[in-house]
Amino acid sequence: MQKLFQFLLSSSRKRKIVVIGAAIWLLRQVCDAEKDELYRITDKLDEFDWESESASRQDYITLEEKYSSCEFTLGFLESAIEDLEFAY
Repeated sequence: MQKLFQFLLSSSRKRKIVVIGAAIWLLRQVCDAEKDELYRITDKLDEFDWESESASRQDYITLEEKYSSCEFTLGFLESAIEDLEFAY
C-alpha cells in the first residue's frame, strides 16, 4: 500500500491532486463520524440522571473523557484537512 501511494505521489501533479483529494474526502468521512460520536456523547451527558440510583460519578467522568477525546480528535482532523486543502 505504501509503495502504491509513493508511486502515485511521485507522479504528475494531476495525479497528486487526485490522491490528495481522496485523502481529504476520507479525512472528512472520519471527521463526520467523530462529530456524530461527539453529538451522541453530548446527548448522554445532557440526559445524565443524577437522581437515579444507578448513576455514578465514574460513569459521568468516563463520558466526559470520551467527549474530550472526540474534541481533540476533531481538532486534529480539521487542522489536517485545512492544511491539505491549503497545500493543494
